[in-house]
Amino acid sequence: MIRRRNKILIALAVFCTALLSRAPLGSIGQLIPFIQCDLALSAAAAGSVTTLISIMFAVMAPIGGYLSAKVNAKKLIYLSVLVAFAGTLLRTVWGSFGLLTGTLLIGAALGVINVQLPIFIRNQFPRQVGLFMGMYTATMTISNGLAFATVIPLMKWTGNWQGSLRILALLALPALIVWLFVARKSLKTNESGIKLDLSWSKMQAYLPLGLLYGMQGLLYFSTTAWLPTILMGQGRTSNESAFLMVLLQLISLPTNFTCGSIMQRSSRKWQMALWGSGLFLSGLFFVGLAQEKLLLHLIAILLMGLGNGIMFAMPFALLGFSGKNREENTNISTFVLLIGYTVAAIGPFVLGYLYDLTQSWTLPIVFMMACSVAYFIFGKKAGDLVDKGLDRF
Repeated sequence: MIRRRNKILIALAVFCTALLSRAPLGSIGQLIPFIQCDLALSAAAAGSVTTLISIMFAVMAPIGGYLSAKVNAKKLIYLSVLVAFAGTLLRTVWGSFGLLTGTLLIGAALGVINVQLPIFIRNQFPRQVGLFMGMYTATMTISNGLAFATVIPLMKWTGNWQGSLRILALLALPALIVWLFVARKSLKTNESGIKLDLSWSKMQAYLPLGLLYGMQGLLYFSTTAWLPTILMGQGRTSNESAFLMVLLQLISLPTNFTCGSIMQRSSRKWQMALWGSGLFLSGLFFVGLAQEKLLLHLIAILLMGLGNGIMFAMPFALLGFSGKNREENTNISTFVLLIGYTVAAIGPFVLGYLYDLTQSWTLPIVFMMACSVAYFIFGKKAGDLVDKGLDRF
């Protein structure tokens, strides 16, 4: 009974942390037009707010991997949640300086969590990796959707975009409370004896997985940062845009939740990349066609949502399946996130730059479509690699 209670408490702590982990990103996409106006930022500069988080994710990947190998997992996650909470509040003061500094803190904290939680799940639930990775990524999708659904109403209620971010910062409180009740002795930890080795000779085989993660991150950050603005530029109101973004997250949940479990039972994991990228690519095509037509926007969101759920979950599931022990998994996860977030960082900035250059969203949408094709290419290679590794072990 005690063991079961501890397992439930650990799972609850993980998912409370996941509930925080995407809201600071999702909230900014809806607020970019208002932040641009209030702080007099260009489209490229506004897009860099999301880009900075991705850059920090890349910078923190090796640091997070090192800390994962040396520091108690509970303490590391708890401190990261605290820093993310502080960074979210700092975003709302001191103008552009506070926005920049707070974003850097959020990126650093969530960068550590990005590395730590997949490793932590693999370690705590080794026989249910697919299920718990699915629950983890689904909770992150809920986090995104919650931010999209509430950030504009909260802004209207409080009178400014800063007030909405301060209220959303409270999402950190459940995680901070629940982790206090997780006993360290109930965790399956083995910090000693793990050596972080990211040498190219050992990690080069996992480059496709890193690039897959990068394409997923690039599309995620680009969609989060700019799709609300694209929709509003095509005639949707801020409320309609928020509704469509929430709908995208809700539609993502079924494929997000089931992807890991399906992949765990499949010997052809690359097929999920085909489905995910194909659906997302089709959705982007309808976004380009839609203009002011609400029906086409709804079709686009339906297709993008189904594809997004798969594309978001697949790299996390592959990470969970990679490596024959905790040390290998820590090294692979660190390398993949380092490559992935370095690639992902360019997305929002490039979209903002292409829009500034052309004053049209056509070229940015074409850029995302090309990245969707690249996702399938790298997904095929990464899926085959993991399948071969599982066959060996």
